[in-house]
Amino acid sequence: MKSAPSCPAFARDRSSHYPFFTIFLFLLSFLLFLSSGGSAQNNTVVLGDTLGTGTLNLEKSPWQFFPIDKPGMESPAAPDSGWAESVIRFGETNLPANWTGSGWFRIRIKKSATNPVTTWSLYINQDGASEIFFDGQKVAALGKIGNSRETTVPKRDPFLSIPLAITDTLPHLLAIRYSNYHHYFKNFVGFQAWIGDLQAMNSKQKADQRFFDYLLMSGSAMLILVLLHLLLYFFYPKQKTNLYYSLFVTGTALTLFIRYEAVVTRDPGMQLLLYKLFSVCISIMPLLFALLLYHLSGKKMPALRLSVIACVTVLFSVFYFIGEQNLLAINSISGSLNNVFMLLVLIDGLWLVYKSIRQGNKRLWLIWIGIFITVISSILVGANIFLFFSFRQVMTGMAIICLVMPVAFSIYIAMEVASTNRLLEKQLDENKRLANDNLAKEIEKTKLISEQAEQLEKTVLQRTAQVREQAAKLQEMDAAKSRFFVNLTHEFKTPLTLIINPAKELLDENDKETIRAHAGFILQNSERLLQLINQLLDLSRLENGQMTLHYQNIDLVNWLQVFVGQFTSLADYKRCRISFAPEMDTMLVKTDIDKLEKIVQNLVTNAIKFNKPEGLVEVWLSSGQQDSIEIGVRDNGIGIAAEKLPYIFDRFYQADLSDNRTREGTGIGLALVKELTSLMNGSVEVSSEETRGTCFVIRLPYLNAESPVEADAVLLQVSQSINSIPLTKTGNDISRNETILIVEDNDQLRGFMEITLRDQFHIILAANGSEGIDMALDQIPDLIITDLMMPGKNGYELCAALKQDERSSHIPIIMLTAKTDQASRIEGISIGADAYLAKPFDKTELLAQIGNLIRTRKQLREKYSKENRWLTDRSSLPSIEQDFLDRVYGAIDRRLDDVGFSAEELGREINLGRTQLHRKLKGLIDQGPGDLIRTVRMQRAHDLLEKKVATVAEVSYMVGYGNPANFSTSFARHFGYPPSETGKLSRSKQP
Repeated sequence: MKSAPSCPAFARDRSSHYPFFTIFLFLLSFLLFLSSGGSAQNNTVVLGDTLGTGTLNLEKSPWQFFPIDKPGMESPAAPDSGWAESVIRFGETNLPANWTGSGWFRIRIKKSATNPVTTWSLYINQDGASEIFFDGQKVAALGKIGNSRETTVPKRDPFLSIPLAITDTLPHLLAIRYSNYHHYFKNFVGFQAWIGDLQAMNSKQKADQRFFDYLLMSGSAMLILVLLHLLLYFFYPKQKTNLYYSLFVTGTALTLFIRYEAVVTRDPGMQLLLYKLFSVCISIMPLLFALLLYHLSGKKMPALRLSVIACVTVLFSVFYFIGEQNLLAINSISGSLNNVFMLLVLIDGLWLVYKSIRQGNKRLWLIWIGIFITVISSILVGANIFLFFSFRQVMTGMAIICLVMPVAFSIYIAMEVASTNRLLEKQLDENKRLANDNLAKEIEKTKLISEQAEQLEKTVLQRTAQVREQAAKLQEMDAAKSRFFVNLTHEFKTPLTLIINPAKELLDENDKETIRAHAGFILQNSERLLQLINQLLDLSRLENGQMTLHYQNIDLVNWLQVFVGQFTSLADYKRCRISFAPEMDTMLVKTDIDKLEKIVQNLVTNAIKFNKPEGLVEVWLSSGQQDSIEIGVRDNGIGIAAEKLPYIFDRFYQADLSDNRTREGTGIGLALVKELTSLMNGSVEVSSEETRGTCFVIRLPYLNAESPVEADAVLLQVSQSINSIPLTKTGNDISRNETILIVEDNDQLRGFMEITLRDQFHIILAANGSEGIDMALDQIPDLIITDLMMPGKNGYELCAALKQDERSSHIPIIMLTAKTDQASRIEGISIGADAYLAKPFDKTELLAQIGNLIRTRKQLREKYSKENRWLTDRSSLPSIEQDFLDRVYGAIDRRLDDVGFSAEELGREINLGRTQLHRKLKGLIDQGPGDLIRTVRMQRAHDLLEKKVATVAEVSYMVGYGNPANFSTSFARHFGYPPSETGKLSRSKQP
């Protein structure tokens, strides 16, 4: 495969074409080995005085081979027994005896006494990996030697000279550890080696490297021509000669560059690939040549001929790329066939060019002569059939020959352009004459046209103004219509509250079946109408681009666990099961909870609705590819027909109009799922099979949460979002004496809510926001339920006013409204609303929210009243509550020694009435004003006695007790021991 250091990349082993000769040599070597009894022969190579500037090929030298890879083989002291004589250049057909992919090769070298050279150089040509040892010392390594194909890293270096120092005339051992498991080239499994003068070999290697670099100048010149003619084609696309010429020259330049890379590459596998690509490029050239010649001759290539040439080109390309043949060898059958095919294409094209010349296109002689010179030169120089030229001469000659055709075509195209320019100049002169003749007529026409244009422009401006005015009116009408429908939709929700909730009350009346049936009908259709309205509003906002994303940090696993669990009762009602299987235990993400819950709710409710009895609905969460998350919902229900799957996400589409509409739905839910998923930069996929079930997979981008999320926040989001699922009723620990203020401007709804809640709570009513604020500050209720849209002050203003007033800041507020969009909910919660319920509300959910808030407030009171914790730790309270307690404590502390300081006096100190102060303190720390004053006095007295600041009598006067006996009684009742024991008990508690 490689025969000389000057051309290691392209030299090929011609003996591979004579297998009988190879077998004969192998048998002869084997017989000689047997006759020698396996003893090692003298394998010393003498470097004579004739090697002053040349190189010695060690390929035919008497090398010794040992197939077992074990340490110490590189040492001159290693015995010769067991070594066999072998060649170093071998292929798959003449492998050394016992060759398993690696082994040791060694030879002894000495220089003659007359040779003055002391610095020598070794060159290795290989496709495997090797380690070179000289007199037992490692001097170089190419690649990485292993014991298998996987562990061996082959490498070649076409310009590497390994220095060797031989200063005496004694024999020196050259040992090479070599492995090759890849067999990139079947006839070159071994390696080649040359030795020569170091300086001379280095100079030759550098000269060879510069030579190959200079060859790139030819390819660079071609690419410049390609760029020039591509620009000509872009500026004048009708002249496609430039395009076909650029393709042809690009193929030629690419072939040259690939040939260059095959020479200089250090990767044997890459060299094999480059050989194949080089062969493919050569096989493609006839097709490009044919297209160019046919276009030059002005003929269109027949479709059959084009198909034949293209098919043959593809066959040759595939054969060279995947076959054993790696180069276009002229002495091979495939090379001969390819040359014949190339010759036929050239003859066909040249014949067309000749006929075009006969028809008058004389300049094509230049192309014909260029092709002739290129073909003859390629045969004589490129193929080197007479072996007249060296490798460097062949490479240099082909680099020059490759420029003949591009230069000839460039000259031809330049002559064509010059001829076209001359014709254009003549035509331009004629056009100028005609222009001068028509100039006077055109001036008159232009004047007339200008006058008409001015009149037309005025007319257009008037019409444009009219159209704009009409468009503005239409736009205003459209906006007014949209606002009308939106407002009308919102107005539906308050009356619906008076339909759904009374209907639920009627469902408990078992004595009248007719009333129960009508009530069930009202409830079912009312809730369905509500869902339809919400979905229509969402679709409208999505269509108008008004819906935006509001990200929140949540634990998606926990959120889905709670959210999916809300559908258990619905699944039980439909006689099916529902399960949730996350891939991980936790996933902290940033997402829009409102959009996500609408997506999941639609998919889960559909899966339950269309499932079979005793069926299973599976919901899962997993990590997708490329930073995404996947939420899947699968059921084993009735499924969807394959021909209907492409349309299920269309708005108002019904999968089967003959099915029951209650079961089929309205065709809005899945359209909303698709729109919301796209809004969140995600995608939705569906797969289904009739009678087997349906599977939806939502893929959303993974956005890592910016901060940890508490589980309570997730539960709150879910409980506020699903109002169609019944919640747990209020527990028995809610006192019927709790006072609730209802602020609602609708008389009927306000009356219904009073009837609904009066059996469990004391109810007070307000008809608008302003009245509600006054009544809340006067009565200090335990909880407030308020509407959002009201005359006077709306629910936002009411909530803000009460939360900022220290008299009412502790009161929980439930905001009840028809505005259920995300922005309204966020605004309501941000100003202090403790809960946000949508109209029409569910009675059980409202009672659950009331119970939860009252219980939470009660637990908070118990926390701060226990052991008077509010005196030492108020950090977890809102700032306004901390300021209020600080003011109360400060007022008590300032008049602590005042015997007449009472609850009324405390109220006047902080500008609150006695009732207001009492309800405020009871709601905050579960203590009345009197109890609070007594608690502060007792705690101060305890501190004074513990520090022994004064006697018991003195302390009693200091904390506002006029009678020490009464003080002692109160102290003992409060702490469980008399004042005199305070110091003793404190010392006993010390460690």
